[in-house]
Amino acid sequence: MSLVPMILTNFTSGELSPRLSGRVDVAKYFNGCQTLENFLVHPHGGVTRRSGMRYVADAASHDAASALLSFEDASGLAWVLEFGPAPEGAAAGQGVLRFFFDGGRVLDDEGGMLELPTPYAAESLGELRAVQDRQELILTHPQVAPQVLSRTEDGGFALAALDLDTQPEAWGEGNWPGLCCLHEDRLVFAATSKEPFTLWFSRTSGHRDFRLCTREVPLSGWDDFEIADGSGDSRADGRAGDTFLLLSGDTFSQGSALCGDVYDEGGDATPRYYRYTGQRIVTASSGSLRATFRDAPSTTAEIESVRLADGSLNSGFWEEFSVGDRIVADPGSDPLDDDGLEITLSAQQGGRICFLAPRDKLWIGATCGEWTVSGSSLGAPVTPGSVKADRQGTSGAAQGGACQAGRATLYVQRSGRKVREMAYRFESDAYASRDLTLLSAHVAAAGLTQLAFAQEPDPVLFCVRADGVLVAMTYLPEQDVCAFSRIVTDGAVEAVCVVPNDAEGRDELWLVVRRSVPDPDAPSGAPLVRRFIETLDPAFSEDAEGAAEAFFLDAGLSYAGEPVAELTGLAHLAGRSVQVLADGAVLPECSVSAEGAISLPRPASRVHAGLGYSSVLKPMRLEFSGARGSSQTRTKRITEVTVRLFRSLGGKVGPDSSRLEPLLYRTSADLMDGPPALFTGDKAVRFPQGWGTDGVLTVVQDQPLPMTVLLVAPTLAINE
Repeated sequence: MSLVPMILTNFTSGELSPRLSGRVDVAKYFNGCQTLENFLVHPHGGVTRRSGMRYVADAASHDAASALLSFEDASGLAWVLEFGPAPEGAAAGQGVLRFFFDGGRVLDDEGGMLELPTPYAAESLGELRAVQDRQELILTHPQVAPQVLSRTEDGGFALAALDLDTQPEAWGEGNWPGLCCLHEDRLVFAATSKEPFTLWFSRTSGHRDFRLCTREVPLSGWDDFEIADGSGDSRADGRAGDTFLLLSGDTFSQGSALCGDVYDEGGDATPRYYRYTGQRIVTASSGSLRATFRDAPSTTAEIESVRLADGSLNSGFWEEFSVGDRIVADPGSDPLDDDGLEITLSAQQGGRICFLAPRDKLWIGATCGEWTVSGSSLGAPVTPGSVKADRQGTSGAAQGGACQAGRATLYVQRSGRKVREMAYRFESDAYASRDLTLLSAHVAAAGLTQLAFAQEPDPVLFCVRADGVLVAMTYLPEQDVCAFSRIVTDGAVEAVCVVPNDAEGRDELWLVVRRSVPDPDAPSGAPLVRRFIETLDPAFSEDAEGAAEAFFLDAGLSYAGEPVAELTGLAHLAGRSVQVLADGAVLPECSVSAEGAISLPRPASRVHAGLGYSSVLKPMRLEFSGARGSSQTRTKRITEVTVRLFRSLGGKVGPDSSRLEPLLYRTSADLMDGPPALFTGDKAVRFPQGWGTDGVLTVVQDQPLPMTVLLVAPTLAINE
């Protein structure tokens, strides 16, 4: 028998597929785990216990899932938007929009939650998409006309239909675009039900104008007829009595234009153009002719008045334009470079566009493959006369959306079971898509429905799984870090979104979580389904003085103040048993009363209470290649395990979850009436395991306390 000291220095491969349990020839095997649950991988290599989910409010409805989006204003303040089913009594097909800010609810003037009605039905909230255009949030949905959310002058919000100068003819009832983005200063819509592979680009800098062929005022010849003052008001603006001169042979008819002046309050004149839309024809057949504006025409030389008596434009006969206005060009004219355009991808099979990702080119993911849309020459912008759509791949995309992360776009493949990375590859001079779940295929086997990317403090992609598990992928490709772990809670995560928190220098993850609580009216104690809005607490601070600040509970709440022996406010968990951390000490589990209160065995001034969860770290089977070859399949045992920790308390180590030895921290120097100090250093445990061929170990933290594992060093005894 020989003793072999081993060392596991990092876990940057995350949780690996069981299919890799024999691939000891792969370098990532040694940095991977069989199980990585409720831990997040640091880009540095260690793993830290994920923070708890803090309860914020009940969702808009307990009967159907809500959707979450984010909105940010010019000052950098960010709101979470909950689009939920309408309350009872609302019209069919209606929904409600609620707001959250700074970790809490946004209230109206009466103290209730600020709410706005929406046209989105409960059964299709998952199809809601948005893009922020300056200080407005544009919302798209295949069954609803595009909407816009904006701030009001009093600091509130308003939701209304998006007012477009010209709407594409293809849009209409039940056939609205389901996607939108901004690209090269154009607003882009895509994928209606009837035109699933079509994109509509607005005019450059004209995000509400989708006209395909325009001209800029004034057109050639528009200043041939100038208005002269004849009304006595010293303003040549086309009021009754003003005139314009037709020279011999001139004809004034429908489409002809005049140039006049409009004066502001300071007396400054601005040129305006008036295009005639009436049916009268005026011709100077012999000699010149001066035509006069009248309120009521009486002769062939008199023109319908440009303005009514109150000075407003008479739209029945005239169109008014300012310099620089756009009008639809005559039939047969060529479009201008900044005109709107419409593109239909040449897809060879059915499906639809699933995401838009504006980069140097417009990256497009569809069910049948990936495209880029750009100008037809290198570096050229997209214009009506210069546009090119290139198919880049055939992987296909799902409806879960896409996230931009660094130079790549992350999206869900059509099957829903793979996360792919679309990025430019220098070596092939092409845009390629690679499978990021190749080594961890099992984590997405249940299907992924939504993605959200948090950049700070560590770059993590959060993926909502169809079974309610939240998959976390630490993503730092420049350091070859792509590590999956699973976030499991007592319930199911249904929706997520990320909003920036500049004050704390981090991105916040908000969640809609479906949980079960006992039904007090049911004799059998059958559970009730409840949906909560929760937020993932920030990572445990390195500046925290002790464990009293740790929050590692789900659907939890905190209290800080004068010592109390009873904690209230837990009505959302009535009938459930909760874990409690009081002044840094772990107390026995407490049962929440029907009124939402728990009784503490002793008064405490800093209390956290909520649903507990376990964090599990189980590395791959240990491998040592010695003089007699690999240790795989050979009889061996782990005699001792040393765990290097950072600011941690609690935890257990053993061969599996049924045989665990606690990590002990209290020393004779610690005060008996308080918790031990946070520990940084090495803890060694004698391993309670006999001989076998597996060579596995497990680290578990099931108390509401912090744990960061930097290194695991087992000692392996191999039977020679």
